[in-house]
Amino acid sequence: MRNLVNLAAPFFSALLLTLSFPKFNLWIMGFFSLVPLLFGFSSIKESKNIVVFSFIFGVLHFSTLLYWLVYTLTKYGNLFILFSLLLLLLLSFYLSLYYVILFYINFKLKIFEIPNFIKATFFSLTFVGIEYLRGTLLTGFTWGQLGYILSNFSPFLQSAEIWGIWGLSFILVLANYYLFFLLYYLFFFHKPWVNLNFLINNFCFLALFTALLSYGVYKENFWKNLLAKEKRAIKVSLLQGNIPQEMKEKSEIEYSLKVYKNLALSSLKERPDIIFFPETAFPFFFLYEKDPTLKLLSSLDNIEAEAKKFNHFPVLIFGTFRLEYKKGRPMVYNSLIVWHRKKLIDFYDKEKLVPFGEYIPLENYLSFLKKITVGLGIVKPGFSKNISVPLQEKAFKIVPLICFESAFSEILKKRLKESPQLIFIATNDAWFDRTSAPYQHFQMARVRAVEARRYTLQVANTGITGIIDPLGKIIKATQLEKREVVFGEVKLFSQKTLFVKYGNILGIAGSITLLFSILILLLAKSLTPRD
Repeated sequence: MRNLVNLAAPFFSALLLTLSFPKFNLWIMGFFSLVPLLFGFSSIKESKNIVVFSFIFGVLHFSTLLYWLVYTLTKYGNLFILFSLLLLLLLSFYLSLYYVILFYINFKLKIFEIPNFIKATFFSLTFVGIEYLRGTLLTGFTWGQLGYILSNFSPFLQSAEIWGIWGLSFILVLANYYLFFLLYYLFFFHKPWVNLNFLINNFCFLALFTALLSYGVYKENFWKNLLAKEKRAIKVSLLQGNIPQEMKEKSEIEYSLKVYKNLALSSLKERPDIIFFPETAFPFFFLYEKDPTLKLLSSLDNIEAEAKKFNHFPVLIFGTFRLEYKKGRPMVYNSLIVWHRKKLIDFYDKEKLVPFGEYIPLENYLSFLKKITVGLGIVKPGFSKNISVPLQEKAFKIVPLICFESAFSEILKKRLKESPQLIFIATNDAWFDRTSAPYQHFQMARVRAVEARRYTLQVANTGITGIIDPLGKIIKATQLEKREVVFGEVKLFSQKTLFVKYGNILGIAGSITLLFSILILLLAKSLTPRD
């Protein structure tokens, strides 16, 4: 019977964890999703069982969390559904290896036997370490970090200003281990409330959680007061054109021009200071494709002519492809253009590209993979920079993040060193239709807002377009597949959070702890006498 329970544990935990994320968003389950798995591990005696159960847990969780990849690869990559499923499983196998390493090391160090506060801290730290490595190695894949679940619980979310997404993952894993600790003592100890070890460890857990909750409540009130006192604000318009990916794939440029021109014109009555367009709102090579460039410039002139009636000329920030030649070779960039009064003020070229969407990893050796590339497959990475936006004869800085980049807090951290005053995420989530992906993507933006303590704007061709305040609270948000203009006011802040200075320390510390533990285990094994 016990073996049957152990076998069910990884399946149950994987399901609970996936349900904690959008679109189900049953986030409360995130606080106990790992408990069945930890209980199962506490009674396992053989290392091979840990490997098998960890692998099952990882594959099931990632394949259910990332199921939308099958939809995208089948519909837009033109792959057979069985081949798309195989690619999802291969990715899930790879990602599950990180969990295998994590749980195996903790098992060998007896972290799941007779749980206590110190073991909980070690386990949570190494969990953060494995997430850090997963987001760093082989171009990095950060989707599904556990800390994002806490975007729905504001008191804990506020601590992201100190230690970013890594700290949120640490808190959630610690909460899971604490519940495991309580249940373990209740099941295996008679009257645990008279056990001194139980009482001391319980006090340590509760003291830490009380401190974190108190900090979160204090920071919530602090920022609510700060937002109320700050009277200066700028008006923004966010344009969601809801152009189906099929039309963008067919290069229906005139349709895109018409839709976004009409949306921009309709927004002028609100007298916005900045009008934000989504990623690749105009899907052609700006300046180098003569006919569509002339049509876009004509549309921009029409917008300016209409703005003249209001005696108010907003800055336009739009997404397109930018092409330039370097040493005679064409270089394509996924770009954002800052446009004001018939002038190109600034631009940003996407730095972190989507593998198999915008480029082929190790293209010289894996050129055959072009057949499964969903996007262009020819985009080149740009340089990390913020964009400068003129506003009332002054200029301020905006952090631009295009699509996949918003999943990497390290990119945001690097850009915040210049003290920019706003975050702008431009994306096109039409690739995913009504799957979970757009909801998961928008969830990340909430954490980015708190890490930076900035208003964060996400603008999607379709997906979720919205405004998030520095507390991570959603001020306004659109529905999926709806053509809409979001109007709002945002306030500009330039304070540097502790996350900017020390935000990755916890992730690095966790990965170092993990690697050091591996070395200790290898050394211990080499020193163990053989029969």
